Amino acid sequence: MANLTSEQANQLSDNFYYLGLAIGDFRYENWDKLSYDENKELSETQNILLQTGEDILAFSTTLIMDEVIDSLAKINMITGEIKGTIKDLNNIQKGLNIAAGLLTLGVSILNRDTKGIGNSIKDIFEAWKSPLD
Repeated sequence: MANLTSEQANQLSDNFYYLGLAIGDFRYENWDKLSYDENKELSETQNILLQTGEDILAFSTTLIMDEVIDSLAKINMITGEIKGTIKDLNNIQKGLNIAAGLLTLGVSILNRDTKGIGNSIKDIFEAWKSPLD
């Protein structure tokens, strides 16, 4: 296991910032389709993702991840895909699943749960690549 470098922590923090914005875009684009509870859940998730990015910077000197390069590459790739297209999803449940997966990933990173990080990345990929759109 390796500590994240300052540059890697900044990159990871930026990813959570962009993912938080993407969830906000999804929420805005689907405002009329969301129930009150779904809207509230997405709002809270967006705020937590943005805070997670800030926390990653604050804890960057102590964060440890297995296979850092591979995990960061996967997170970078999915961030690029999600931030560019999630607002156009037609399936509300898929958007909620993605938001929940991102939240779990953030918690796993902050808890230094290396197994949870890997599982979360896998779960996000599966949810994102699922046929529901």
